[in-house]
Amino acid sequence: HFERRAVDLGDLARRAAGLFDAEAAERQITLAVTVEPDLPVVPADPQRVGQVLGNLRSNALRYAPAGGQVAVVVRRATPGPGVEVAVADNGPGVAEADLPHLFDRFWRGEKSRARAAGGAGLGLAIARQLIEAQAGAIMAENVAEGGLRVAFVLPPSP
Repeated sequence: HFERRAVDLGDLARRAAGLFDAEAAERQITLAVTVEPDLPVVPADPQRVGQVLGNLRSNALRYAPAGGQVAVVVRRATPGPGVEVAVADNGPGVAEADLPHLFDRFWRGEKSRARAAGGAGLGLAIARQLIEAQAGAIMAENVAEGGLRVAFVLPPSP
């Protein structure tokens, strides 16, 4: 069940940032949130979008090296209408062959990792379901300088 209403994704991203400050500080990881000015609000469930943001940020913190950085950027989607929220880290990235599988249920790139350390392989699959159920899209790509960027786009009000 979704409680959709007009949501300022920039404000939501800023508020969600504080939830990870302690973990980031412990690992000496810099967390940054950049929000483009004058973004439109989008019809969304703020709790569900917050859950997606939390998952993406938690994953980024897990893979960013000590002393690294995690950046959240909220901006107008290009091309097309809507607002994009991207979370990027400067960790090792993902093998290109693995990128299409990141959002598959129970899939983990590192098969040797124990479930306790690597999760159940559900976080990104759930994130995809939550975003697509709100008429959005989610994608992942390696960053040229190193790391992974996961972004979702939610459309504006009709």
